[in-house]
Amino acid sequence: MSYTLVFRAHSSSRYSVAALLGAIEIDERLQDLEIKAPVHDYRETIRKAERRGEVIVAFSVISTQIERVRREVAELRREHGKRVVLIAGGPHASARPEDLLQVGFDYVVIGEGEQRFPELLWRLMNQEDATNIQGVITEQLEQYPTPRELDQIALDQYPPFAIKNNIVGPIEVTRGCPFACKFCCTPFLTGRRVRHRSVASVIYWLERAVRERGFKRTWFLSPNALCYGGHGRTVEYEKLEGILGRASAIDGLEEIFFGAFPSEVRPEFIDSRGLKILRQYVANKTLQIGIQSGSNRVLKLTNRHHSVEQGVEGVRIAIESGFTPHVDMIFGLPGERNEDLQRSIELCHNLIEMGAMIHGHVFMPLPGSAFENMPAGQLDPESRRQLGELSRRGLLTGSWSHQETLAKELAKKRH
Repeated sequence: MSYTLVFRAHSSSRYSVAALLGAIEIDERLQDLEIKAPVHDYRETIRKAERRGEVIVAFSVISTQIERVRREVAELRREHGKRVVLIAGGPHASARPEDLLQVGFDYVVIGEGEQRFPELLWRLMNQEDATNIQGVITEQLEQYPTPRELDQIALDQYPPFAIKNNIVGPIEVTRGCPFACKFCCTPFLTGRRVRHRSVASVIYWLERAVRERGFKRTWFLSPNALCYGGHGRTVEYEKLEGILGRASAIDGLEEIFFGAFPSEVRPEFIDSRGLKILRQYVANKTLQIGIQSGSNRVLKLTNRHHSVEQGVEGVRIAIESGFTPHVDMIFGLPGERNEDLQRSIELCHNLIEMGAMIHGHVFMPLPGSAFENMPAGQLDPESRRQLGELSRRGLLTGSWSHQETLAKELAKKRH
């Protein structure tokens, strides 16, 4: 019996699709599984696959996409009924598996999918019981584990992307964060223990990507680029230079991007020594720095573990080191007063005068975060006007205005 796996590829989930397909590629049990990951016309891909045999459709879901996913699952069920198997994973699956079971998924994979997802596929292809796989949720379960209760993988055991299927993305070099910022769901999803992909693993996959797929540039993915190689609380200068130096020596690899989006740098980690190492090896001219608020009181409330002053100093050092800082700011955080919001807007102006760009966000109560039950971020008309003016001048980027609407929708779904 032939099986086809169709990923519902979406721009927001392309990195996870690449990693999961990489895990499937190295599983010898799944060599006969046909894999499709169309960016467009996924429904036609499913129709064609169903004519040939059994079809499994996989979605990676983030919380802001839940309404789109709900509509698409309903459409698939109307057309295909139970003839296709629907599997959900991703951040929302880990935080709210019951939501996705109610939407109509057959299986929900929580936590890290590199081991669980291939195992689920193998059992489905062999008509074996899949309900007792750790981290796989079905309607039969009355209690659900959380990701932190599940076994964690070693990154070196799995590819960072899918070489055979030529579905590639950034190389995740660090997973996990020790700081537990209350607006972030990363600690819930991947734990507070920091894990790194080894230099040897990074080089192995980069060399293959250059040789087999013509890679000329790569992005390294980390929640805090300057913590590579350590426990996540200090800069490990030798290890940072080790990974960048080895990667830059690969014949045919022309550019390395690290510390720019989709990675970030915590401001208290920034010093001249660390940025000198980056400047020597990376191609990015920007540095993504998360300051988040212009109020020390709000930073303390959010468990951010750095001060406004450290943020400003980090921006100054970044500029002196030849980078253009792109500073993340979150407006409407829980506990934020009007004077705190004005301090944040004033900080934006000061940082822009220094030479930085601002990347703005409005607080969203993300499932899995410590603030998931807090009110959605909301801006008063004057603050919205001030931020809008910065946006019109090209000094503030980001979907902060749209996020205000998304935040309200997330809050409403709790009830």
